Amino acid sequence: MFRSLSRHTILFIHVSFWILYYIIFGIIWVKEGDYKASFYLEFVLLPVRIFSVYLTVLYLIPQFLLKKKFFHFLILYISLLFIASAVQRLFMHFFVDDYNDFTFLQIFDINALLRAIILINSTVVFVSSVYILDYYFEEKEKNKLLSVNIPKKTLELRSNKRVYTIAEDEIIHIEGLGNYITYHLADDSTIVVYNGLKKALQELSDSFIRIHKSHIINKEKVKSYSKDNIELLNGKLLPIGNSVDFNMIVEFLK
Repeated sequence: MFRSLSRHTILFIHVSFWILYYIIFGIIWVKEGDYKASFYLEFVLLPVRIFSVYLTVLYLIPQFLLKKKFFHFLILYISLLFIASAVQRLFMHFFVDDYNDFTFLQIFDINALLRAIILINSTVVFVSSVYILDYYFEEKEKNKLLSVNIPKKTLELRSNKRVYTIAEDEIIHIEGLGNYITYHLADDSTIVVYNGLKKALQELSDSFIRIHKSHIINKEKVKSYSKDNIELLNGKLLPIGNSVDFNMIVEFLK
C-alpha cells in the first residue's frame, strides 16, 4: 500500500495529486472562457483545502476516528469545516471579490459559507476515503500475515509406549472414563491416554470447555446445541451435565 512506498514516491504522489486537482478544478470552474480568473481563484482557495485535508488525514482520523472516538471526531471535523470555510471567505474577499469595505454579513453570508463547506468537505472526504481504504488493506494484510505466522498449539500425547504430536485444532472432543481419556480427532481416529479430564483441560487453550463430567469440547467443532446436548461436526451428540451452567456455555460458544 501507500505506506510501504518510499518517502520520495509518496511525496511525488501527493504533489502530483494536488497539481492534477488544481488543473481539473481550474478547468471545471471556467466561466465565459476566462481561464485566468478560474485558475487564479483555485490558486487562492487551494491552501485552505490542502490544510483541511492533511489536518483530517494526519491528525483527526488517526487520533479520533480510528480510535473509535466518534463524537470527538465529529465535533472537531465540523469545527474544522466551519473555520476553513470562514478562512476561505476571507481569502475570497481580499484576493478575489471586488468589495471596497469589510462588511461582515456580506463576507460571511450563510449561503456562501455553506457552499464553501460543501466544496471543502468534498475534497476532504475524497482524500480521506483513499487514506482509510489504504489503512484497511494494510491492516488486512497485517492480520493475514499474523494468522499465517502464528504457530498452531500442539500437544504431545503418550499412548501405548508411543508419542503422538497433534495440533489442538485436530481435537473435536475429549472423553473421560476413569483414569483414561480419549482424544477424538478430526480424521475420526482416537488416542487413549492415561490422564484425567481436569488436567487435560488445563493443558488446552480457551477454545475448550468442559460440558459434562465425562466430556470436553472444542468450540470450533460445534455444529449446533440445545439445553440438553451439543452436536459436533462429526455428528456426535454429547450431553450437557446437570451441574453445568447452560448460559455459560452459550456465552462461550458465541
